[in-house]
Amino acid sequence: MHLTEKSYVDDDFADVDLSGEVIEAVRFVDCDFADASLVEVRTKAATFERCRFVGTELYGSSHHGTSFLSCTFERSAWHGATLTGCRLIGSTFTDCRLLPLTIKECDLTLVSLAGAKLPGVDLSGLRMREANLVGANFSSCDLRGADLTGARAERLDLTDADLRGARLDAAAWVGARLAGAVVDVDQAVLFAAAHGLVLTPAE
Repeated sequence: MHLTEKSYVDDDFADVDLSGEVIEAVRFVDCDFADASLVEVRTKAATFERCRFVGTELYGSSHHGTSFLSCTFERSAWHGATLTGCRLIGSTFTDCRLLPLTIKECDLTLVSLAGAKLPGVDLSGLRMREANLVGANFSSCDLRGADLTGARAERLDLTDADLRGARLDAAAWVGARLAGAVVDVDQAVLFAAAHGLVLTPAE
């Protein structure tokens, strides 16, 4: 199938094969991509708003400046995908295959990655404000400079992660698993304060 329009609203793309397609500046609103094949698709400045990707194959795809706004990804295959400068605001990922994944300069504000497994992925500089990261595995991840302000971080696994320069609330310092994590001095002070320690100058 080849896309011929610049805008699609409430269209059904279930089971459609779009493998290898180049999708540039196309807008999709309330569309269904259940069980569709988007293998090695390349998107640029496209917009997917409130679209459903259930059982969708997106592996090997690449996305540049594309927006996935309040989309639902369930049992979707993302392995080998690349996202650069994308917005995934308010989208939900459930039981998706995400590794390996390359993601740079992306906005994941309000995204749900609860239970997601992303060990060792470079997540540096990402914006994940108010994201749902409950039970996610970010062990050994590079999170330098990432913004996790307001994120739900209960049982978030940050074992051996590099957190230098990352922004985390007190709830994250208390609720996440941090054994072996690399932090800077300012973060160490925040960690201590979050655990009720009183810091005073040495006598």
